[in-house]
Amino acid sequence: MFTLKSLSICTFGLLFSSAILANTNTIQTKLEKEGYTFVKQIPAPTGLIGWTGYKDEYPSTVFISQDQKYYIVGDLMDQNGKNLTEEAINTHAKGAVLDEIWKSLEKSTWIQDGSPQAPKIIYVFNDANCPYCHTFWKQARPWVDSGKVQLRHIMVGVIRPSSKGQAATILSTTNPAETFKKYNLAEGKSKIQDMPNIPKAISDKLDENAKMMDKYGFYATPALVWKNAKGEIESQQGAPKDLKKIFD
Repeated sequence: MFTLKSLSICTFGLLFSSAILANTNTIQTKLEKEGYTFVKQIPAPTGLIGWTGYKDEYPSTVFISQDQKYYIVGDLMDQNGKNLTEEAINTHAKGAVLDEIWKSLEKSTWIQDGSPQAPKIIYVFNDANCPYCHTFWKQARPWVDSGKVQLRHIMVGVIRPSSKGQAATILSTTNPAETFKKYNLAEGKSKIQDMPNIPKAISDKLDENAKMMDKYGFYATPALVWKNAKGEIESQQGAPKDLKKIFD
């Protein structure tokens, strides 16, 4: 399963040939229609044109025969067994994939927690029945209340059968952010009702959130995703022990 931590940083010198590029249109167009995004042309064995790219946020390399009859999606090994495409992926496709991941998080259904002008944004996969999510919410208050951090709670229903209905109830209120805040401030004394008949629009959004959580390799809440000082995406599954390391 693809996870955010599965992309490592390497360096690899690559060449670009505009003459060969013109010959790839047929298969390249076909793959693009199927959802593949081409990022960078890379060196390839004689008779093939190589590319790095990604589909559904999964990076890979594609090698297209110059006669436009065949193509391969996968790794390229040299005679010594060295994986040549892994370095190319990390150099050229990694950044594009991580940008897509961040865009996907932005488009998900989340609850605003903190100032929109906060310099740091952290996405949190959150289940209403998760005690560790509540603990993290409390621990994060100094950074959120000071305007340094903005949490974006991506609501999911994965712990109990009632979780999805409770998330739907929160999202259905006129002010989900205020409802979510009051729920956490109540210290468990005020429970969120489980919505019995969830409107399809909200149900679909919660299902998409759950699919995203699974896609990125998370199986427990809270699960955090953020950008470090270098602009690189990092992640944490479970309540973090050292919040300063993430928040500061």
